[in-house]
Amino acid sequence: MSIEDVNINIFQWINAAATQNTFLDKIAIFASHNLIGGLLGFLIISVIFKNKKYRTQFIKTLIFVLVALLFTNVIHAFYYHPRPFAMGLGHTLVGHGSTSSFPSMHTLTVATIAFSYLLSGFRKIGNIGLLLSGIVGWSRIYVGVHFPFDVIGSFVFAFMIVWGTNYIYEEYRIKLMKMIAVPVIEENIL
Repeated sequence: MSIEDVNINIFQWINAAATQNTFLDKIAIFASHNLIGGLLGFLIISVIFKNKKYRTQFIKTLIFVLVALLFTNVIHAFYYHPRPFAMGLGHTLVGHGSTSSFPSMHTLTVATIAFSYLLSGFRKIGNIGLLLSGIVGWSRIYVGVHFPFDVIGSFVFAFMIVWGTNYIYEEYRIKLMKMIAVPVIEENIL
């Protein structure tokens, strides 16, 4: 059994419940499209009502998400994997273009937000974000627009992007602080 066979089998197992329970279908459709907006809304409210470290983290998170989306566009430019419905597999509950399925941009976005907060010490927000990422990932498979490996790849890429971008950010922030601090000290400004 190949990796692609495993991917298809897991997809069919998760997607098999689609169209069997209208309540579950509605939850999956809602999660598939709206949890990202809910999470972003919560983060915007936290920026407004919390202290400066939340604002700084929110800006860093936006940068990480932009890097993740750019990364996805690069992958899509060089690699195409058909979506389940393009292969005639499963039930499709939402309309979607026949673009490359790998990685899941919805899952990647929420997972990037989650790892951004988690790796910066905001454990509660990060853990809630990871839970929401899992729900979004499951829903994207359930509604028939992604394979399980698209979702798993999104989690792996999100972690790598956040870790790598954060490392670069910290390296340049320290160098920038040193460049600014030396003239300030030399001029007796501090």
